[in-house]
This record gives sequence, C-alpha cells and structure tokens, in this order.
Amino acid sequence: MRRRDPRSSRAPRATRTFVSLTGPAGNIGDALIRRETLEWARGTSDDLVAYTGEGPDSWLTQLGLPSDAIVLRGKTSVPRWLRLLVAAPRHPVLVFEAGEIPLDRGNELRELVFLAETLIVRLKGGVVVRPPRGIRAPSWPALGIHRLAARLSQVTLWRDDATLATARCGRLAPDIGFSAGRRAGSSWSERSELLVSLRGARPLPDTEWVAAVRAAAREAGLTIRTVVQVREDEDRSRELARLLGGEFEAWGETDPVIHEERLRQRYDGAQLVISDRMHVLVLASLSGAIPVELVPAPTAKIAKAFAAIGVHDVSVDSVGDPDRMRAALAPTSERAEEISERVRVAEATLADVQDRIRRAVRRVRS
Repeated sequence: MRRRDPRSSRAPRATRTFVSLTGPAGNIGDALIRRETLEWARGTSDDLVAYTGEGPDSWLTQLGLPSDAIVLRGKTSVPRWLRLLVAAPRHPVLVFEAGEIPLDRGNELRELVFLAETLIVRLKGGVVVRPPRGIRAPSWPALGIHRLAARLSQVTLWRDDATLATARCGRLAPDIGFSAGRRAGSSWSERSELLVSLRGARPLPDTEWVAAVRAAAREAGLTIRTVVQVREDEDRSRELARLLGGEFEAWGETDPVIHEERLRQRYDGAQLVISDRMHVLVLASLSGAIPVELVPAPTAKIAKAFAAIGVHDVSVDSVGDPDRMRAALAPTSERAEEISERVRVAEATLADVQDRIRRAVRRVRS
C-alpha cells in the first residue's frame, strides 16, 4: 500500500506581488502614475508588498494603498524587500514603477539590483512587469544592464518611440497617466478658463510670451488662472498670475488628495492648459482641455509622449515663430475633440495591457 505524502494535503502558500511606488509627495503627477501602477499590481496575488521609499504618510494616502498591504518605507527597508522577494512562494509578480528612468553614470549599482530582482522572479516562475517608462541620459554600462533586465521581463513598455529605439526591446504604450480616468468636464461653450502651470526652476517667461498668452485669453474670452500641480512651482504660479493679470490658486496647506480633485475640476472647466509639466497636460487632456507646452526650446519628452498616442503639435517653441505660437494658443472645439478621441483610445489600450498582465499571471500559475 502506497503511503500518502503528507505534503500533498497542505494548503498552497499565498502568492505575492511586489510593487515599487516611490516618489515625491509634493508632485500630483508622480502620485498619479504610481497610483495607476498600483492598480496594475492589485489583484494579481494574495499578498501585496509595496516599497514606498521616503514618502511621508500623505504619500501613502495619495497612493490609496490597501490596508492589508505590507508597506516598506525608507532605504533601511530595502534589505527586507530583498529578503521577502527571495523567500516569496512560487510565481511571484514584480511590478516596477512607471515614470522616467535615469541611466546616467552612477546608476550602475541600482540597475544591477533591479536586474537581480528580475532574475529572482523569473527563476521562481513569476511575472515581471515594467509599465510605460522613458529613459533619461542613457550611459554605459547602466543602459546595457537595463536592457538585459528589460528583455528578461514578460511585460516591458515604453512611452515614446525614442525610448523604444534606445531600449531595443519591449513595445510602445501610452504613458500610464492616460489611464487615470477620462472626465466629461464642461461642454466646450461653458469652458471659461485658460490655465497656466509652469516649472519654478525655469527662467521666468519673457514679455513676448506674457503678451501672447494674454492676447490668446482675450481673443477666446477666457479668464486666466494659474494653478499648482507641483509644490515647488507655487511661487512661480503666483508670479505668473501677477504678470498675466490672472487669478492665482494656491496649493498651500490643502490635503494633496483634495487638491488633486480641485485641480481636475479646474481642468474640467478649461479650454486651454499651458504647462511644461507632462502630467499637468495629461490630466488636462483627460478632462477635455487642449494641452500646450509653450516654453523656449521645449524638451522632446512631452512631444514624444503625446505623439505616441497620435497627438501632435503639443509642444511649441515660444521663440522664433510667432505665427505658430498664435495658432497653438487658439483653442477650438475641433482640436479638443480630436485630442479627446486619441485619449480615449490610449485609455482603452492601457486597459487592454492590464488585462494581458492578469492573463499572463494566471497562465504561469495554472
């Protein structure tokens, strides 16, 4: 008579998902894309382990972490993160955070750690997910290490063609911010504002820029309002309101979650939103407003991310071509409808990616 293996009656060990969600608490856009990353991780395992870096309690609130998640905070918790990953049951899931990846000199050790994490999960028969990201300042050997880790991941996505070409693997996908939820907003005829939100670290716009924005608002019958989506930009927004003869809406001591909703309501009522912050423009487009990056010599980051979803001419150099600047600052309902349709498709594409991730997890565990 064959003896029964006592191990066969044991309940299977709980599955586990690891997700990285670091970021500065004073940046609504960073919180937004980390929160959407969390949505990709939710429901893929029994247990959720989240590394949130140095973020304060308000950062956890912005992320909306479930109460039963294992939350690891601060650099001192990195060894525990690695121990949990090594000790995880079969078929773990590892979800890296969305955003921009710095691969300049000095990031080699960090990339080696991420490569080791990827190898651990693959050897355990798990799934590695890299949400849509951009690469900044690629250098050797950090780029080579990152390429290898990306190739070993089942889901590797890039938010623009240039990054995809640099990475030499994976596929193009919309920035994850486009999955933050489209909003109906006001009808075009009821939208009454032109919103401005610029980086505080840039030089103040010149008199031609100020005159062009004021003229655009006057011709369209819009009220100018400056808003703050990143805390460090608050003084710049206050100064711009004065120069533009507009209204200034501070962040101040308002809770970040409440402030985010207030911002989105502002975008709901705007025809035009001018910013050099990518996720200001992403949120604006989700609310049906027309996004415009209008600065001297704009970086390619915003233009490429919007081009990836089929929206062009978002970024305009405010120096050199006044006719193009005037055209960019002339909001029309047709342009708004075109952008809204592209954003709808981007949202659907990201929802499909999330479904594919869940199918991949089920497949490795079946």
